[in-house]
Amino acid sequence: MRAYIAAPYTSKSVTQSNPHRGEIKDTAYINFLDAIESIAVSSGFQTFLPHRDLHNWGKANLTEEAVGKRSMEEVQKSDLLIAYPEQSVGVNIELGWASAFKKKVLILLNENDRVSVMHSGLRGVTDSQIIKFRDIMDLRMKLREELATLKR
Repeated sequence: MRAYIAAPYTSKSVTQSNPHRGEIKDTAYINFLDAIESIAVSSGFQTFLPHRDLHNWGKANLTEEAVGKRSMEEVQKSDLLIAYPEQSVGVNIELGWASAFKKKVLILLNENDRVSVMHSGLRGVTDSQIIKFRDIMDLRMKLREELATLKR
């Protein structure tokens, strides 16, 4: 099984003059994404993390059109979309693609964040679940449990 990991890119990029080519240098954020990815891998999923696999953490020289096309193709090839949306427009587009392609969706939200009606409403479109977490340890436990259930 294959998992696509969607999370904010532009708002985490340090080069705002051209955010599609800006580098992500925030070590804590990179470690957070790596933790999600490693949980998926240890649960038996192949992964696509666009920040690393498409953008090379901002070192790749890609057009906006190439990013959009490749991202949609990767969502379509995946069985599962793991999304950490925050306030990201891009992640919400990826969620839209996943629901249109009838992919399983896991939405990761900090327990202090409000749940969007559209996020909870995805259950009416595709198999989706919201995982609320308080910290990285809580996220690790809950995500591991959910992925184990999916693999059965």
